[in-house]
Amino acid sequence: MSNTSLQQGSAIYVKHRDIVLPGDLIASGNVSVERYPYAYCVDGRCYSSVIGVAEERGENAIRIVPLEGFYNPREEDIVIGVVEEVGVTSAILDIRAPYKGILPASEIVGKQYNPAQDPLINYVSPGDIYLAKIERFDITRDPLLSLKGKDLGRVVDGIIIEVVPTRVPRIIGRKRSMLDILIKETQCQIVPAANGRVLIRGCPSGDHEAIAINAIKVIENAPYIQGLTEKIREYLVVEKVRRGLVRGEG
Repeated sequence: MSNTSLQQGSAIYVKHRDIVLPGDLIASGNVSVERYPYAYCVDGRCYSSVIGVAEERGENAIRIVPLEGFYNPREEDIVIGVVEEVGVTSAILDIRAPYKGILPASEIVGKQYNPAQDPLINYVSPGDIYLAKIERFDITRDPLLSLKGKDLGRVVDGIIIEVVPTRVPRIIGRKRSMLDILIKETQCQIVPAANGRVLIRGCPSGDHEAIAINAIKVIENAPYIQGLTEKIREYLVVEKVRRGLVRGEG
């Protein structure tokens, strides 16, 4: 382990992209550590609670990203859910989590709603897909979803692929670096939701769509190799040339 000196009495014991194991000491002292649920601190010393990768979050901050695991909902997360059941006042959505997402009828209908006069099934069906935000979630209730926000709502076009939820931060990249490359080089609209579903739509052609899918799968399968962002950029350019979408040099 490395020992990066910070403020007096503080230290980070892992480097950016180091693999950590449960119980590994990652930091001590006055270091900002994103704790629950992937790290914990005792007497000023912080440890990883999972097999994961250390990520620097600035000069004096660090977090642990698990290599595997299910999606753990958090408020403000953007998720892609599939309607499983339609009730009287809400729809129940699969959000790839241990909990079901609850989408109130008022969010679906978009106006005052009277279930006695207008059944909700007139507006939504099992299998419908929604891009939604987790508005509230705690130990007393399942995640409450909202459609209030830019681009949120029912998904009516494009395709959705599933990846390991813990890979989503890598698909986005630091300051959106990876996602911006994917969008620029494929000309597709790509929305990686926190629950590991990725919406791809608006591509110029099927080849562009295929390239986007393949690139995301490469990122999912090799998320922490050095220089991955540049390797993905090169992959996208080479694939476009190979498929005749652009002309190669020479």
